[in-house]
Amino acid sequence: MSGGRPWFRMLSLVLGFAFLYVPIISLVVFSFNESRLVTVWAVLDQVVRALLRNQQIIDAALLSLKIAAIAATVAVALGTLTGMALARFGPFRGRTLLSGMATAPLVMPEVITGLSLLLLFVTLEQLIGGRPGAA
Repeated sequence: MSGGRPWFRMLSLVLGFAFLYVPIISLVVFSFNESRLVTVWAVLDQVVRALLRNQQIIDAALLSLKIAAIAATVAVALGTLTGMALARFGPFRGRTLLSGMATAPLVMPEVITGLSLLLLFVTLEQLIGGRPGAA
């Protein structure tokens, strides 16, 4: 089924990217609005012009973009090689470790959130005293 309807695939891709990036772009655009109302548009012209004239900020932004491009390229290359190794090769020495290292970034935010909540509840228990529900 590699043939039919390439326009549908392209439309799906464009709509998917729009769904992901339009909120981010609108957040950036509205962050420069001086008014609290969305309908009243008062852009901070002097702030934007001052930022564009400051060479240190421009250099820092360019350096950040370079680092992001390099990190993304290396991550895609390593992820592709890891995926190919796990999919194409049979059992090999270190497969479990490689699989764990590949899936660890997917699980890590939930683990950190759980650990943070645990520390919060332990601290609250020390501040308030006693355990909730234990009367």
